[in-house]
Amino acid sequence: MTWAWWMIGIFLLLQIVLLAYLLVSKARSIRYEAKLDTLFDELLPEVIAYSAEESAALPDLPKDRKLRKEVLELLLSRLSTITQESREQERLHQLAVEELQPLYKKMLLKGSWSARMNALYFIEDFALQEMQDDIYLHVRRLSEEQDEFRQAMRTLATLSDPRTVELIMNCNRISLTFIKEILRRFDEDQLHELKTALDASEESNELLLQAFLVHVGERHLINFLEDVEQALESDSKEIRLKAMKSIIFYQFMMHPEKIKVFMTSPYWEERMYACKVTAALSKETWREELMELLGDQEWWVRFAAAEALNTFSDGMIILEYAKNNHKDRYGRDMAAQMLTTFTEVNK
Repeated sequence: MTWAWWMIGIFLLLQIVLLAYLLVSKARSIRYEAKLDTLFDELLPEVIAYSAEESAALPDLPKDRKLRKEVLELLLSRLSTITQESREQERLHQLAVEELQPLYKKMLLKGSWSARMNALYFIEDFALQEMQDDIYLHVRRLSEEQDEFRQAMRTLATLSDPRTVELIMNCNRISLTFIKEILRRFDEDQLHELKTALDASEESNELLLQAFLVHVGERHLINFLEDVEQALESDSKEIRLKAMKSIIFYQFMMHPEKIKVFMTSPYWEERMYACKVTAALSKETWREELMELLGDQEWWVRFAAAEALNTFSDGMIILEYAKNNHKDRYGRDMAAQMLTTFTEVNK
């Protein structure tokens, strides 16, 4: 039994030591955060004065390396969101280059995973374009499955590095969500480079092309409308659907007659999207085609046709007529359902 008491005693002692360690660590963390907050409040006026060129001297930053880095990151993050003047932004950017860039270079090469990820986030936030080569080389060291790879790619895209297009084109195991994140960071020139690369590529990059088509529509980039309309003639059904989705965002197209053929498509998804595009383009002259689709065998097509008719200036009259006179009972039911929904919403 003696050994059991010894084991209990050792276990209790370990618990006490662990508790003491946690308490000391927590106290240190609280003191450090308090010191960081105090420094932030003290240095904020100095950094503002420096950015506004009211003071030529650099802010009096602490000597401690960790504290110096973290307080400066806090200051620059706060000020970068509220500073509007380009000259002030340039001064803050230069401060980040001088103070933080050397640290981030070391972190990317020798830092822990969390340190590298934090460095990537801040490089993106501070738009440190001077680090394009460092980020590019870092991306090449990583595999596509890693979170760090995805963040490095986001950072590189934000820095407008033209090599991002080449990298994204060569990715094989990335999601549509991630592609969208990259495209949101691209400026129009990068999007043009991507479209040129997609056109020249001998390999199929269908997922990337789908994301591109929807993205340019979401941003209403009129220079790409011709590409979107051309995609309506693709052999891929998914590409055609994404092109129609893009046109819904544009709410305009140069050759609307290209949509009409989809109203008799053998694929119900295309018939449905043709109805949605008709509504987006306000093509009231296509009433007859929509009336026909109001009796489609697929519920989603019937619903899209009814929604499109409801957007027309005389939509209520057309739906009332369809409720009583449509040749298809499903068409009559859908017209009645749309009228009921419209009435309830507008009570």
